[in-house]
Amino acid sequence: MPAQTESANLFSLFSDLRVRYGIKLSLGSLLSLYVALVLRLEHPNWAVLTTLVMMNSHFVGSTALKAILRCVGTIGGALLGIWLVGTYASSPVFFLLLLFIIIGIAVYKFGQYPASQAPYAYYLVGLTTLSVSTYGIQDPSDVWKIGLNRALEILVGSFSSLLVTSIIWPRYAREEFFELSSKALETAAEVVSLETAYYIQLRNREGQLEELQKRFEQQVSTLRNLLQAGSRESTRFYGRLGNYNAFVVSLTNLFQAALHLETKRQEESQYIARIQNELAAAATAVAQEFEILMRAYPPGAQLPETTIDEAFDTLLEKLNSLRAAGLFFESESSIETTIEFFSHVAALRTIQYELLEMRHIKQGLPRLRAVEPEHKAAWNLFPTIDWLWMKTAFKSALAASLSILFLRWINPPGPGALPLAALLFSALQRSFIRAGGTGDLRAFQRFFFACLIMYVFAALLILITPFLADYLVMNLVLLIGLFTFGFVTARTPGLSFWGLVTILSTSVFVGLNPQVPVDSSTIIDSVLGIIVGMAVATVIGRVIFPLLPQRLLRDDLVEFFGQLKEFSNQKLPEKKVQTRLALLPIEALQVTKIIPLLGFTGEQQRQFELLIRALSSLAMQRTALARRRFALPAKLDALVHSELEQVEIEFGQMTDAFADCFRKGDCRREFPTVRGALEGLLQRAEQIRRERILASESLDAPIQLLEVISRCHGIGDTLEECASLMKSLSIHRYWGDYAL
Repeated sequence: MPAQTESANLFSLFSDLRVRYGIKLSLGSLLSLYVALVLRLEHPNWAVLTTLVMMNSHFVGSTALKAILRCVGTIGGALLGIWLVGTYASSPVFFLLLLFIIIGIAVYKFGQYPASQAPYAYYLVGLTTLSVSTYGIQDPSDVWKIGLNRALEILVGSFSSLLVTSIIWPRYAREEFFELSSKALETAAEVVSLETAYYIQLRNREGQLEELQKRFEQQVSTLRNLLQAGSRESTRFYGRLGNYNAFVVSLTNLFQAALHLETKRQEESQYIARIQNELAAAATAVAQEFEILMRAYPPGAQLPETTIDEAFDTLLEKLNSLRAAGLFFESESSIETTIEFFSHVAALRTIQYELLEMRHIKQGLPRLRAVEPEHKAAWNLFPTIDWLWMKTAFKSALAASLSILFLRWINPPGPGALPLAALLFSALQRSFIRAGGTGDLRAFQRFFFACLIMYVFAALLILITPFLADYLVMNLVLLIGLFTFGFVTARTPGLSFWGLVTILSTSVFVGLNPQVPVDSSTIIDSVLGIIVGMAVATVIGRVIFPLLPQRLLRDDLVEFFGQLKEFSNQKLPEKKVQTRLALLPIEALQVTKIIPLLGFTGEQQRQFELLIRALSSLAMQRTALARRRFALPAKLDALVHSELEQVEIEFGQMTDAFADCFRKGDCRREFPTVRGALEGLLQRAEQIRRERILASESLDAPIQLLEVISRCHGIGDTLEECASLMKSLSIHRYWGDYAL
């Protein structure tokens, strides 16, 4: 029994993602170091540095393709560096201009999402070109030997990371998507169960909903990060990106539809009592569908059928029979109550639609060791200009070029580390901002604290270097340090500022070669080289096109309202619009958690969270309205066409005002309202009912029309809620460029 307990504890220890990644990171780095030493390469620390950066690619993709692309990227970068130094070393203007162009293209293609399918190949082109240029301009006559050494060192690091990632506890983005989506589905199922029980039976749910909302928001944020990481690192995941996007869209729409059930009028009880059994049967069928979607099935297995379609057909038949009996359309019943009731019926039908959509999508998601299913067309496979990475590429190229210029003009300390640090700090932490980083906000403050830490690090190295002459001691110190770094950063999606400081410090540590006497000036020069490179990247990053979380939030919100305008036409919006509307609130919510400004208080953050939740609901309702109106027969549409057009005009006026508010950074204003148009639509609905215009139509006609009208009223209420929340925001206090 004790032996079984110890075995279980050991298994539990090694099943921890942090422990696994710590072991993989340390093994990959030590492997690259040993191979570099066996091959007697000039600078083994370049191999270790490459491994540490490349291990940030967590997921297994097409191993052969990755190996080929990384090899091509490294060799291509070495040849470009040799060509630059050999041809233009005596012409600094042309040399720096061409280096600027090469680094800029490499960084842009590394970060461009989702068009870049070989991000680390482009990264290696830039890294190898810069490394050959850094050492080559100091001795142009020996540039071929330098190029060969740098290429071999970087190749050793690249293939060590690829080997360890692919063999030891390999992670597959598609399998992790299944696991994470099942957890998010479980949360959504709890919310649907809670809200339907509240709607049907008025059960108390106080305190439960807020906790479930926060859990779901965290889960979809993790799914969003996985979409980005998986599409960059796995060719198969990228090839089915349309399927994964569609699943996340359906998941968020379903969750928002369930939340809509909480807005219930007491007067609806007279209707609910008539369909109590049918509603209970529909809720049971929905719960069964959730159980099937959450259950684990072997790859390629068909999901079992449920009775969800039959349950909802029965519900609609009951509604039709009640309509025939005149329940909904008698003059003494309130038209507002009827519309509100049918908005909740529409929410239930949205839950049904999205569940069936997810069933179809889930069977189209690729699984490990399974036949590739049919894939959905992805709207974002074609390259578009990514302005965030365009600016980042410009700054990275400028930082690298200025660093090389400093090497030739002022001969600073640590020439081997200076350009490298400038490039890494300019480029690699940009992808981290949406996952928890603060971009260039307080960049000078971080730089100051990093300098203090680096000075302490240099002093510590000077003290302990004599003890590292023993290979065993040095390897143990390196192993423990790298394991700790991997353990701490395992769940961090991207490289943070402090992660880069640790990686470059490790590179300095490995490059000392304490088996021979190390002069203290060598240690100081290496550390100063990193500090100067960090200073170059910090100044350029903070002064030129600074990447600030409050501006990223602004851009997300402005784009969201711009995408909403696509619903103003009569066509059903493209999947691209629906996907962006589902994902933008997720991205915006991530950013609200990383704005450490004095004016951005906890209350302001809470107001933003409520606003973004309302926007997510708005996206679902606009999508559902477009779907219902697109399917509305022309004869029914003609009855309320002018009223719906007026509603669309006022919807557009409100969203334009919202976008202008965030664009200008000031919400101290009065916003337009949609109450006039909605009142006109309500009066038209009352007239249609009073004059019994639809008396001769099929029983489905009034229900279809009421669903459209109820959707319009739901959107109007949400827009008014957004206006109220936006008035409470003090964005004029923190929307600008603050906190150096």
